[in-house]
Amino acid sequence: MPNPKCRVRDATSDDADALTNLAIQVQTLHAEGRPDLFRPAHEGALRDFLIDRLAAGVTVLIAEADDGRALGYLLADAASRPESPFLCPHTSLYVHHIAVDQDARRQHVGALLMAEILDRAQQASADTIRLDSWSLNEEAHRFFEAQGFAASRVIFERLIGTTG
Repeated sequence: MPNPKCRVRDATSDDADALTNLAIQVQTLHAEGRPDLFRPAHEGALRDFLIDRLAAGVTVLIAEADDGRALGYLLADAASRPESPFLCPHTSLYVHHIAVDQDARRQHVGALLMAEILDRAQQASADTIRLDSWSLNEEAHRFFEAQGFAASRVIFERLIGTTG
């Protein structure tokens, strides 16, 4: 499939269905990879969550093809930390979600979303852009590294007991 021409813009509540369809793809990946932690994708709950985020003024970007088809989205918000005895003050833009439609992957859609959030982070005088990714999503890790991200912290987990 050729690289789709697309543009990135701020999402609106009119985009809720398209955003939900993209979120379902990522939620399904997570639920299949970690069913002990992630709930199966529930369309109504995801849609409500995204509408709430849009109403709260969180940054939600959508990448769409020339024909209006949603190809991906990114959800981020700013986090400022004051100086403490342990940390220097800093402001980061935290990417909570990035999703690219499975049919549009490897076509620079994610890179366009990340370029836009980088521009916004620079405009906001943020020190960093941060995100996290589950260890099961190696494809995403390669993408993030290609976008200039490096691991800065490792979270260890030990499951207690057994499930099911």
